[in-house]
Amino acid sequence: MFYKYLICFSLISACLLAPGSNLMAWEDEPALSDATKSGLVPVKTSLAKFKVDFRVTIMAPANTRQLRVWIPLPPSTDTQVVRDRKFRTFPREHQSQLTREPTFGNQFAYFEINSPDGALEIQHTFTAEIAQLDWGVDYAKVANTVSWPQKYEIFQTPDARSERAPDYQEIVGQIQSVSDKKSQQFTKAIEWVDQHLTYDSANASLTADPAHGLIHRRGHCSDYHGLCGTFAREIGYPSRVLYGLQMFDKGSPSHCKLEVYMPPYGWVSYDLSETQKLAVKVSKDENLLPVSRKKAAELVRQRTLNGFRENTWLLVTRGENYPLVPAASKPVSIVRTIYAEADGIALTEGAAADTGTWLTMQRVDEVGDNSRRFSVLRNQP
Repeated sequence: MFYKYLICFSLISACLLAPGSNLMAWEDEPALSDATKSGLVPVKTSLAKFKVDFRVTIMAPANTRQLRVWIPLPPSTDTQVVRDRKFRTFPREHQSQLTREPTFGNQFAYFEINSPDGALEIQHTFTAEIAQLDWGVDYAKVANTVSWPQKYEIFQTPDARSERAPDYQEIVGQIQSVSDKKSQQFTKAIEWVDQHLTYDSANASLTADPAHGLIHRRGHCSDYHGLCGTFAREIGYPSRVLYGLQMFDKGSPSHCKLEVYMPPYGWVSYDLSETQKLAVKVSKDENLLPVSRKKAAELVRQRTLNGFRENTWLLVTRGENYPLVPAASKPVSIVRTIYAEADGIALTEGAAADTGTWLTMQRVDEVGDNSRRFSVLRNQP
């Protein structure tokens, strides 16, 4: 029973796109080589392979003159490989253009449809191979970096939206007062978010807004990670929000994570919201003895603190507040699964049909007899 939950943590936790298009290029950061030189790159285990059928249904308002849709494309990186990408539209065929935003290099399939007639379905199929990542961060080895190269500047400025929360600076001061060592301040920031925020998908910003979490003490994954990310920047560590797809059959399959640059480990991945949900679940399981509940919750939290990314989550985009290409009608904070607008007005997920709506759905099949989705977290002595 104890190890069942540890397994569950992996679970929870001119360019036309031709039908046969293969790998999508992704220029990974020089930071990868920095971590490689230190010998502290994450351990890659439990390679999983998936066949993904992702679909979005879009209903533009009546008499729309132009519908524009951006669908982010998961890249191939050092830890995941995306192949055999195909797009299909229904009921009419529409071609897409491959675009890349200039800030972080995120890629999109861009559709521009004049005088759309009724509902439109866009199907995106591909195969993905994903490795589980374990950083094993020892915070005693994390450097107290004072200055950073210019390439990290974009990841260092705290989110200005946080200032809307009247107690923001007070909380930052509390976090920074725990120690002169920045790594201890960061672990305190993770602890603060875990102790003060409650997961609530109904009361969420969906834009990685740190002020939402501070004001409401509730939120979605992006609120947890937007808040902890801006705490990290206040402490002195570059950070960014990542959005990706969970490799399960579901509607709205998006889920975000936080990456923080922890020298000498490089970019380390954290998932605070899913860790909290699982830790709370095991701590209330009446099938476990009280001491086992506590131990299981502690191990779940410790694995996240050490840096962990499960192989059932596929990276799609990095960063926040980047300009779409072609330019959208207004600034976009993050793109969870798609961004769409009709005559310059953004469509919203699951909204009323008369104002424009879009809905996503996804089917995922595991590929190959030797593909392993999950691994067990062993109890350390």
